[in-house]
Amino acid sequence: MRALSTRLAMVAALLWLAACGANTPAPSAATSTAAPSATAAAFPRTVTDSKGTSLTLDAAPKRIVSLSPAVTEVLFAIGAGSQVVASDRFSDFPVEAAKTAKLDYSQPSAESALALSPDLVVMTSRQQQQVPQFRALRLPVLYMEEPTSIDAAIENVRLYGGITGHPAEANALADSMRARVARVVAQVPSGADGPRVFYELSPELYSAAPNSFIGSMLTMLRARNVAEGAKTAFPQLSSEAVIAANPQVVLLADSGSTSGSQSLATVSARAGWSVIDAVKNGRVIGIDPNLGNRPGPRVVDGLEQMARALYPERFGTPTPTATAGTGR
Repeated sequence: MRALSTRLAMVAALLWLAACGANTPAPSAATSTAAPSATAAAFPRTVTDSKGTSLTLDAAPKRIVSLSPAVTEVLFAIGAGSQVVASDRFSDFPVEAAKTAKLDYSQPSAESALALSPDLVVMTSRQQQQVPQFRALRLPVLYMEEPTSIDAAIENVRLYGGITGHPAEANALADSMRARVARVVAQVPSGADGPRVFYELSPELYSAAPNSFIGSMLTMLRARNVAEGAKTAFPQLSSEAVIAANPQVVLLADSGSTSGSQSLATVSARAGWSVIDAVKNGRVIGIDPNLGNRPGPRVVDGLEQMARALYPERFGTPTPTATAGTGR
C-alpha cells in the first residue's frame, strides 16, 4: 500500500506538471493563449497578466519568486537567475535553480513568500486559487497561464526578458529557439501523415491528447496521436484501446521514473501488447518528460527528441539518453 500511494502521488505530480501545458478548461482549443502584453519600452513598466490584471514594475525586479518550473528555466536562461530568490519544488534546472529557497508547487504559502520580500511573484495555472491570498498580502503577483504552443512559449521568453531587464538576451534566445523549430519542421516529411503514436505519461496509460502542449508538439511533427478525440487533455486510455489503435511508435515519458520505470521489455510483457507494431519493431522509446512538460527554453530539445524518435531516417536514431529517459 505504501508503494502504491507513492506511485499515485508521482503520477498526480506528473499529470499536473504536464497539465501546465494544456488549456484544460477548453479542451477543443488547440491554439495558444495570448501571452500577457507589456506596455512601455522601459521602466516603469506595466504588464497585463492572463486574467487581465495589470501590474506595474517601477524597476527591474531584484527578488523574484517563480512558481513555475518553465518560468524558472526561462529566467536563468536569459541571465535573470541571480534575481530569483525562491522557486517551486519542481524547479530543478539548471543546477543553480535547485539551490534557491523552495515553496510548494500546488499549495504555496503566501506568508512564506512574503517573508522573502519579493518584488515580483510569478504564479501559474496550478496556483490560480492561491492568487487572491498572495495579493491580499500586497505581494506583486503576475499570474500567467502556461502557454499551449511552442510559439507562445517563445513569446513568453521575450516577455520575461522585458520585465526583468534582459531584453537582448531574451530576444537572442527566442530567435534561436524559433530558428531551431523551423529547421525541425522543414525536415518533417510532407504529404502523407506521420506514424501513429502513443505518448505514455505513466504506466497507468495516461496520455497526452492533441489539445495539450505535448500533443501540439506531436501535431507539429505530423504524428497521428492515438489519444485524438479524447474528452480531456490528459486522458487515461485502456489497454484495449491502445492495442486497437496499433501505434507504430510508443514514447515513454515514464522510462526514467524512480518507481515503475518502463522500457521496451516491460511494454512487451504487457498482456496483448506483443502484437502492436511499435513493440514488434522495437520502436518503444524513452524520452525526457521535462522537455515536453515544461514550456520553457528546452522545449525545442523536446521537439528534436520526438522528431528523432518518429523519423530516425530524417533526424538520426534516438541517442542513448533519449532511449533511456531521464525522468523528472
